[in-house]
Amino acid sequence: MSGVPLQSLVNGQQADHISIHDRGFQYGDGCFETIRVLANKPILWQQHLSRLKRACRLLYLEVDFDLLDKDLSQLLETNQSSDVILKIIITRGEGGRGYAPGSSSSCTRVLQLSNYQAPTIRKAAKIMLCRHGLSANTMLAGIKHLNRLDQVLASREIPDSFDEGLCLDQQGYIVEGCKSNLMLCIDDELITPDLSSCGVEGVMLEQLIEFYAGRGYPVARKKINLKQLQMADELFLCNSVFGVWSVAEIYNADFELYWKSNRDEGQYTSAAIDWANEIFRVGN
Repeated sequence: MSGVPLQSLVNGQQADHISIHDRGFQYGDGCFETIRVLANKPILWQQHLSRLKRACRLLYLEVDFDLLDKDLSQLLETNQSSDVILKIIITRGEGGRGYAPGSSSSCTRVLQLSNYQAPTIRKAAKIMLCRHGLSANTMLAGIKHLNRLDQVLASREIPDSFDEGLCLDQQGYIVEGCKSNLMLCIDDELITPDLSSCGVEGVMLEQLIEFYAGRGYPVARKKINLKQLQMADELFLCNSVFGVWSVAEIYNADFELYWKSNRDEGQYTSAAIDWANEIFRVGN
């Protein structure tokens, strides 16, 4: 989990607020990235930057990335903490009433550092199936846009005794966790849910797919229903903050046991955990 923000910049200036006229506040008109920073080195920075640029292109946000780079250097120069979370938010900037963006708006850049307080977690996660389904939008699928109400409402369902919730789409297929991506193994086949209609294309997920492919284990992207979920031999979560986390149990929305791992850690899960730990150790 993240602690109280240490410091933040808004358009290169020390600040902790934006204008009420900002379209990010008014309409969720923007995108963001969340990045683990160890010893002042943003982990998988180029991959996060690439996704941020893609999101800005899709949303027609004209961002000066040279200024963003200067903002980041300025923020890290004064950082004294060894393990922090960097959040970058880009909005379309200030505008008048109405959904239509103005032709002369200037994007707002927000960079925030917060202490990372690693929670005391189980070796393997206890997760549940959320009732709230994700909205579909093929244009916005994959990017981290600022409209996160689906994740907010799904997260409300998760009790403190659970580590994560799995979100389904409107057709009942598994998509992702509220704050993570999902990978599973069924009959020695590695599978991750299809994200073409909704969900976030996680940086850690993309890197894991490359990792497995390089070792001769291609990862299939498929629609996964609940019956297939129950057939999983291994199942783990991943994101850019905690890395890789094996799953021990899944409960349904009525908190009844739905799936239970029959092993401590399978070979694919173990390899993914070792790989992610190395990424955090060397900072690549």
